[in-house]
Amino acid sequence: MSSSPPRALVLDFDGVIIESNEVKTDAFRHVFSRFPDHLDAMMSFHFENISLSRFEKFKHFIRERLGRTADDKLLGELASEFTAFVAKRLEHVPFVPGALEFLREFAPRVPLYLASVTPEPDLGATLGARELTKYFRAVYACPPWTKADAARDVIRISACDPSEILLIGDSPGDLRAADEAGVGFVARDSGIIFHPPLNDLHPDMFAIGNLIRERLA
Repeated sequence: MSSSPPRALVLDFDGVIIESNEVKTDAFRHVFSRFPDHLDAMMSFHFENISLSRFEKFKHFIRERLGRTADDKLLGELASEFTAFVAKRLEHVPFVPGALEFLREFAPRVPLYLASVTPEPDLGATLGARELTKYFRAVYACPPWTKADAARDVIRISACDPSEILLIGDSPGDLRAADEAGVGFVARDSGIIFHPPLNDLHPDMFAIGNLIRERLA
């Protein structure tokens, strides 16, 4: 990470703001349990592609496991079932330690942006219910945004060097997105394994807040 003060921060949501990774994993297991012959394979695919959107995982299932080129009806059913499962549980998911304090401290000091693989209606509902929307200059949901494209758009908005922007994430997919966009990366350790292992993992947003505070000092 560059020692220069960051001019914008792009935050992931699941595992960075709220501890929702396990809920999402349980939702995939719930949905794919309808297809017991494919459950183990699809859960392996989920863990190997943790940052891939639910729609891409469902499309992979339909194409690679069921052997269909497309099935919009089934895709919609799987997505709806996933959303219903998650919606009942996200109300009780705690914040990542230090996340709310991080938002309150740094939103007035440096532009914050949110980039997530969660669809806009679901993400917007969660942000609204938790009164988090006010902390972000813009929110990028998937579809239509990938995290790399979101970071590139923040570069455009900020009109600064990519090295002056940091993406804060918790997965190899977040790291790849940062590399693709040419921005810096800070990792929160939510339990997701990086390959090869990262030496610099921060346990919570208190620790990452300390890091950002030092850069802004």
